[in-house]
Amino acid sequence: MKFLFSSIGQKIQIAFSGICLAIFLLFHLFNNLVLFTGSENFNNMVGFLKNIHFLVRILEVGLLFIIILHVINAILSSIKNRKSNNGQYAIATNIAPPSSKTMIWSGLVILFFFFIHLRYFWYTFQTMGKDLNYFQVVLKNEFGFLGHTPTAIFYIISILLMSSHLKHGFMSVFKTLGVSIKYRDQIIKYLAFIFWAIVPFGFILIVVAIQAGIIS
Repeated sequence: MKFLFSSIGQKIQIAFSGICLAIFLLFHLFNNLVLFTGSENFNNMVGFLKNIHFLVRILEVGLLFIIILHVINAILSSIKNRKSNNGQYAIATNIAPPSSKTMIWSGLVILFFFFIHLRYFWYTFQTMGKDLNYFQVVLKNEFGFLGHTPTAIFYIISILLMSSHLKHGFMSVFKTLGVSIKYRDQIIKYLAFIFWAIVPFGFILIVVAIQAGIIS
């Protein structure tokens, strides 16, 4: 237990929880891309998830635990780094990339984004019957939904921050896990690119398509 709360232990927990969240985003994107196939397919998909409600709940509880683990360890690690360096980051500010200097702040914005997303999508879907039109809920022109332009802009900004967060996070993950620089660079180039570039682009594409009326 003592190791888990050490600096190295916390970094490993951040790395592990970050990887789990990135994988979740990939699967979540696949579900959301069904919006492009029309209301019937999307409604059927959500209805199917309601039919396996118990399994989905288990996965949601696990995801919530991972998010809490990631946030708490990220905050504690940031506080420790600042204290051990008299309020300064461990990496000199003229060397550290901008994303590394703003990880805690971009993370807080992303956390707020998750709360908004859960409040207006997850909660709304939970209170609806399985045979209702979830597709039209996503497209509603009301605050919190993707047909609402200010909300759509907030989503795009949050996703871009998430992309930056993921890019720096992947570099930190492989460094924490002790992967050599040679192989780390290759993994970032070919594998991590999927998570910090393609996946965020997919989410942004959905938001833009709704705003442009392509998904309607």
